[in-house]
Amino acid sequence: MQKIKLWSVESSGGTRKATAVTDIDTAETEQQLEDLLVSSPDLLMDNLTLVGRQLPTEGGPLDLLGVDADGRLVVFELKRGTLTRDAVAQALDYASDLAVHGEDKFARLVDEHSGQNGIESREDFADWYQQEFPNETGFLINPPKIVLVGLGADERAHRIVDFLAQSGVEIQLLTFHGFTHEGKLLLARQAKSIAPTPTRNRSTKVSNQAGLHEAAERLGVKNFLEETASFIETRMPSSYRWPGKTSYSFSLQEKTSEGRPTLRSYATLYLDTQKPGSLLLTLSPRAEKVAGDAVNQFCVDVPAAVRNQKSYSALDVGMSRDVWTTMAPPLEDLLSAIVDGWKRSATDDKENSPSNQEAMTD
Repeated sequence: MQKIKLWSVESSGGTRKATAVTDIDTAETEQQLEDLLVSSPDLLMDNLTLVGRQLPTEGGPLDLLGVDADGRLVVFELKRGTLTRDAVAQALDYASDLAVHGEDKFARLVDEHSGQNGIESREDFADWYQQEFPNETGFLINPPKIVLVGLGADERAHRIVDFLAQSGVEIQLLTFHGFTHEGKLLLARQAKSIAPTPTRNRSTKVSNQAGLHEAAERLGVKNFLEETASFIETRMPSSYRWPGKTSYSFSLQEKTSEGRPTLRSYATLYLDTQKPGSLLLTLSPRAEKVAGDAVNQFCVDVPAAVRNQKSYSALDVGMSRDVWTTMAPPLEDLLSAIVDGWKRSATDDKENSPSNQEAMTD
């Protein structure tokens, strides 16, 4: 196993000097690592959302379960110490068990353990997933990715993971090393052996549209749905409307931390299966953030609007035809505020990007 060393480089009197940074006892790093990973999931993966900790599976409790920036499930197996072939086998056991769950069973598993062990509470995982990843067919379309996390890995673990990765299994070794410098804990991370992402299976817009219209027809709201969706789309001209099984989502383009463009849902228009003849409009927290005070004014103007604390929905509005008649003008103002705020946010992100900052200092 390779040993990681760090040096602090300082300049003095026109010369540079490298001083070794002290590595800390493995046991001390072990005690802090798991809680650090839960509170700071970006240590594991950029834009990762953790949705479960110590979830029960046929192979035992799964350490951590997450969803990556592309909507893929990720199984994390954490070991206090060196990763061995037993850790690889255990992670494969967990992932294979989850992969054979039906989506309903899997969603119930996550819902039942939501809010435990430092993981954010979500009332409805399936609903949250559809909001965050409106273009995805489902969260079990592809098998989960696997990430093994430890304080090093032996040669057999490296060999097995390399073989699996070369065979198309998305598996990765992630090892951490702890150091102290000037009274602060430093963590070094090494990642190895992850296979290219396979082609994703996605539902088509045409098939989704047909299913949504069929469901809306049964509930007697097809014309109402299309009228309302067109209203929203017209007033959010930069948005992308995507039909799901029971909803339209309206997404605006953002960029990931790596600068890659991605769509994120700002508003979703649902069929209200509990109230035939009605629709349900929800706004995401990111929409509330960019709209600012316009959300408060909308709530004053539309008594049917309900604020909530869901991580994926900041505002819900149940709409009958009667509610829609009085709601349309305030909604137009709110959608305009969302688009304006989104544009400002995109401009701020561009100005604060590393490349732009470098250009400003040249």
